[in-house]
Amino acid sequence: MQQRSRIPERLTLIIAVLASVTYLGTGIFLIVTTESYWILPPPGVLRYGLAVLLIAYGAFRAFRAYQRFREEF
Repeated sequence: MQQRSRIPERLTLIIAVLASVTYLGTGIFLIVTTESYWILPPPGVLRYGLAVLLIAYGAFRAFRAYQRFREEF
């Protein structure tokens, strides 16, 4: 019997990890920087609220990627 290729599962896992790191990094970037760069909201409740949401969603995605890693490997 031929064994199934695991490349799609690994690629999906890598993309999930990269997405979670991107969300976490963007949230931290919003908290750390004080510049607006034209499109970012100015420092205040909206900016910090968006940063907290991004960090929470990134942590959720990281947790899901970790669960998938434990199930598959």
